[in-house]
Amino acid sequence: MKTQYLVIPISNEKRQRLTYVCDKLGISIEQFFDTALREGEMEILSNEALKPGGVFWNDDEQTFKKDAE
Repeated sequence: MKTQYLVIPISNEKRQRLTYVCDKLGISIEQFFDTALREGEMEILSNEALKPGGVFWNDDEQTFKKDAE
């Protein structure tokens, strides 16, 4: 089977956020996308968890707070 790669251009800050969320879930970014691709779709049901004060908001990182100001 030939290996194929999915390239998604994102900013460094968005990559850091995705890494933080995946770390919280205990999975790698690759596992996140593998699961999404296996399910056949990627649908964002809610962004609330990623917003300031949300479940996945990183209170320890000031860089993530700057964009909310």
